[in-house]
Parts: sequence; structure tokens; C-alpha cells
Amino acid sequence: MQKIKNRINNKVMISSGTWIDWQYLLDAAALLAKCRYTLQYTYPYAYHMESGPRKELFEYQQAQLEAEIENLSWKIERAETTDRGDLENQMDIAEKRRSTLLKDFLEV
Repeated sequence: MQKIKNRINNKVMISSGTWIDWQYLLDAAALLAKCRYTLQYTYPYAYHMESGPRKELFEYQQAQLEAEIENLSWKIERAETTDRGDLENQMDIAEKRRSTLLKDFLEV
């Protein structure tokens, strides 16, 4: 988070936008942390599930979330060269994958 705040401050200092213009990067980083936090607890859950179609579906959705987290991370790292709309779209996709996994399996 601090690294992103420093990047935003640098952009503001060189008049490449205001803090508000770059606020979406902090939102993206917070979502990335939230998704990674969720994902870390899905591994033990999957390990203890009984084998069968439900476990296969869970592992499939888990893999989908992993892929979206990687895409989000990549876009955050390259935020200066990535379109803001693409990053916000990726944020939406990652959050939907996370919430689907939680709703379908963990009943949260």
C-alpha cells in the first residue's frame, strides 16, 4: 500500500493529475489484498472437502479467482501504461469471482 501511495504522491508532485485522479489505485490495491486474503483460506477448505463434483467445481472457481488476482496484480503494477477502465473492469471481475466463490461454497 505504501508503495502505491508513494507512486500517487510522485504523480501529484509532477502535476500528472490530482490525488483523486489516482485514488482508484488505492482501491485496486485494497481489493487485491482482500482477494488474496480470501484465497489463502480457500486452500485448507479445498483440502478437507470430500472428492466429487462439488470439490471439482470449488477448485475450478478457486483457479478462476487465482487467475483474476494475477491479472489485477499485473494491471496495478503497470497502472501508468494500463487504461484506467481496464483496471476498473478487472477489479469488478475479481470481486465477482471472489463473491461467487464465497456465496456458492462458504455461505457468507
